[in-house]
Amino acid sequence: MNIQNYISSSLYGDLHRWPLWVPVFFGGGISFYFSLAEEPPIWWGIAGIALFLGSLVFVRLQILKLLIFAFALVIFGFSIALFRTHFLDTKMLHYSLPPMVIEGDVTQIELKPTLKGSYYQRITLTNLKADTLETLPQKVRLSLKGKRERLWPGQVIRIRSKLMSITDPSLPEGFDFRRQAYFNGLGATGFALSPPEVIQDNSFWSTFIERKREEITAYLLEHMSPPLGAVAAALITGDKASIPEKIREDFINSGLAHILAISGLHLTIIAGVVFMLFRRCIALIPPLCLAFNSKKLAAIGTICMTFLYLVLSGFGIPAQRAFIMITLVMGAICINRTALSMRSVALAAFLVLLLMPESLLGPSFQLSFAAVVALIAGYETWGNPLGSWMVHGGMIRKKIVYCAGLSFTSLLATLATLPFTIYLFHRFSLHAIEANLVAVPLTSLVIMPSALLTCLLTPLGLGELPLWVFEKSLILLLKIAEIVASWPGSHIWVAHPPLIAFVLTVVGGFWLCLWQQPWRSWGFIPISVGCLMSFFGELPQILIDGQGKVVGLYENNILYLSSTRKGKFTAETWQKFLAAKELKTMPCEDGVCRSTVHHIPLIISYVEENQPCLKDAILIRFEPSQKACPEARLTLDWYDIWKAGGYALWIKDKGQQLKEVREYQGMRPWTRKAIHRRERPSAKNQAKEF
Repeated sequence: MNIQNYISSSLYGDLHRWPLWVPVFFGGGISFYFSLAEEPPIWWGIAGIALFLGSLVFVRLQILKLLIFAFALVIFGFSIALFRTHFLDTKMLHYSLPPMVIEGDVTQIELKPTLKGSYYQRITLTNLKADTLETLPQKVRLSLKGKRERLWPGQVIRIRSKLMSITDPSLPEGFDFRRQAYFNGLGATGFALSPPEVIQDNSFWSTFIERKREEITAYLLEHMSPPLGAVAAALITGDKASIPEKIREDFINSGLAHILAISGLHLTIIAGVVFMLFRRCIALIPPLCLAFNSKKLAAIGTICMTFLYLVLSGFGIPAQRAFIMITLVMGAICINRTALSMRSVALAAFLVLLLMPESLLGPSFQLSFAAVVALIAGYETWGNPLGSWMVHGGMIRKKIVYCAGLSFTSLLATLATLPFTIYLFHRFSLHAIEANLVAVPLTSLVIMPSALLTCLLTPLGLGELPLWVFEKSLILLLKIAEIVASWPGSHIWVAHPPLIAFVLTVVGGFWLCLWQQPWRSWGFIPISVGCLMSFFGELPQILIDGQGKVVGLYENNILYLSSTRKGKFTAETWQKFLAAKELKTMPCEDGVCRSTVHHIPLIISYVEENQPCLKDAILIRFEPSQKACPEARLTLDWYDIWKAGGYALWIKDKGQQLKEVREYQGMRPWTRKAIHRRERPSAKNQAKEF
């Protein structure tokens, strides 16, 4: 059989799997939109929608028409992302504003932990007004440090604050906070300079859900010890802001971070418990049980309760995916059908991307769908053999299959999310399987059922016992995370891999999971190539912060910094990106830091006068200077750095390669607008621009 016949027979053999590729091509169009350097005109989107609708008329089983339809799906995804960006039109600050008094509606409150074990409020305000400015962002987020009056959603407050623009990425290919804020509708951040003054309380019903979430979070933090209350709030209301950094790091390093994020695990547990309780309760009412199908009534009740939990948890992306799949499964029960699992995932992914195309770039979407696709594909292949082997055995065989199933599930989820955790977070855990073997059953059988009973029985005054069980099981969960995180190899840092290596690995994973014919094994080819390419990426030797705070020099797995007091968050981001084992400070004297890179002098100047000049050196000047240095190999002053948003430099034998943060961001609606000048700004104007 020649290759053409083999491909044709494989395609038609996997005919029932074709719809699974719809969200893949749709997501490809979204990715293409976000990769553009400039914002395309809106008519591109209109033409794309017309092309997609027109292609629907011609779709049949012929390969050519399928290719046309696949291309149309890419254009459709591109158009949806373009429309979403255009209609949001979030107003964002491009520079900091002087202190001012503003008024706004409180829509969200987060309790953030302090080093002393207490909490401070971080509030989100909308409908802003200010006497000194006519135009303000639609939404801002403020930190209220110190002891302040407890605020609640729905209140209108007046407060003196300092508003600042949202920061750019720390380096090219770094996480774009401005893009994330744009799609969240957030235009600025800042901090309070005075106590808030409550001037009005808006309609109760307009903020009922958010207020209830805050009340539950506050109740858990007040009635449980500080770390337990914060973790309990994350599991019930989805508010992870109160979790101390040490606890958060333990969960990440032990491979248990997914337990803190409300996802398919949590909603599935809630759905299973609720479905069982509904069926048992209906069975206790003979007239109701005889008149209606208890299984279908329980399915309808489960949909309602899981939707309530989805609302309470804050509509996270993994929770949305899980709710759509649970609704499909329960809907299938109501019409006496069996839900197709992989098609449910494909439908859930398509709906989430259709409504929020920007979620494709978020870790929640990527990790959640990668894990569930791999799990379903794995159990489609090996689930039936394991199940039949278990049925024909005794209790010991069932326990073996149960333990093997947990290990297999943890292994599949870990391998499926590994490319994403390395590319996004630059680390992975070697002990995630062992940790999940203990933590997942504890969460499924004890923690989530006791949390559900606590929420249901506390308003009736009967929540003391389930709350006690909930607390003790959380203590055990925290202990598991702490112990596993302390093991050698619990977290391994990995330098940022090339984008092409990541893309090849993901494409190979799709090919391996979505097809069922033998040609699915072809997916190992791009996976292998991507894994090999990840070891050959070139890392920059010099990183320059766009805010003029710090410069980093990377040599021999050590990151040398021009300052360890300024730009701490930026330095930590660089260390993770480079997988640097250690941070050290460059030798500095009188505002000038000196070092060498590949035998080339590197001089970093923070002074305005008497700036050094050296032949064949790399000069980085964070203060404006009228004195040029033509003998230098490369000179970057404050204006260059500010306009570029930061740099990454690769030093080569025949010169150097520079990448700008602005070039990576492109000219998009969320990027900071550069101010074009004929003359460079003076030192006096420098502070104003920042």
